[in-house]
Amino acid sequence: MKINKGDLVACYVMGSSMEESLMQHGIVLDTHPDLEDVLVLDNYGMCRWWPAKRWRLLSGKKVLDTDT
Repeated sequence: MKINKGDLVACYVMGSSMEESLMQHGIVLDTHPDLEDVLVLDNYGMCRWWPAKRWRLLSGKKVLDTDT
């Protein structure tokens, strides 16, 4: 899936026993499609550009339909 602004993402590390452990999570503030980079505000309060391949999409941004 493609990562977009507002998405909740996570980064995992693979241990020696081939088990994944959560390393970081955050929200996507911006994307750079040409470089395939994402600007993430992580759980440590740091805002940094990362390669999109580093992050796994947890939850896409919800769009509410207000035309009811």
